[in-house]
Amino acid sequence: MTTDSARHAPTGPAGAVSGVWDGVTMLAIKIQTERGESYERPALGMLSELVERIGADGDHFVVVERIVEDPDVYIQVWRDAGADYQLEHRDGSAERHFQAYLPTAAEVVEVMARWARQEKGWDVGPGWQPLHLD
Repeated sequence: MTTDSARHAPTGPAGAVSGVWDGVTMLAIKIQTERGESYERPALGMLSELVERIGADGDHFVVVERIVEDPDVYIQVWRDAGADYQLEHRDGSAERHFQAYLPTAAEVVEVMARWARQEKGWDVGPGWQPLHLD
């Protein structure tokens, strides 16, 4: 995955970790897709739909950043059709860039949503390995 070239810095005001609008929980994140789609403060269902969809040519990844601007903190997922999901997260420097492979979109969305909400222990579960981009 070409992580740094695929990402875009978030825009918009800093906000709470999540909010509720018309009874729907909105995540304080911005989503960017390979197709060029961008969503700010989406509902969890939108994140789920986007992750479940990826895998086709021109539609391999979803990048998620918190609304609070920090271009070196993000979580993203890549997938080729029929393959596992390659989930990555970066927490600052290149030495804090990790990857894990998950078999289902539901597992990916669960981890991404916990990350977006900044839940304690959000990263427990997947077999995270350091990712070295050369």
